[in-house]
Amino acid sequence: MRVTAFFLLLALALIYVVYAQPGKQVDCGKFKKLPPREVRRCSDVYAPICGSDGKTYTNECFFCEEVERTNNKLKFVHFGKC
Repeated sequence: MRVTAFFLLLALALIYVVYAQPGKQVDCGKFKKLPPREVRRCSDVYAPICGSDGKTYTNECFFCEEVERTNNKLKFVHFGKC
């Protein structure tokens, strides 16, 4: 019973962190300090971000790579799937 309650609370906390972030934006500046895009490897952590192109990006790293590739034409819409 305690284990189930723990995982339920953990799941709710993760949902809150991922989806309930009003006003928060993605900061791609931290990725500019990393190796060039050709060498950089994004993690497989799933934290979806919806871009202005209507596509869902796996996480900030993949989103910021596309922002860089499009010369900052791609914009952040919201956290979560499009």
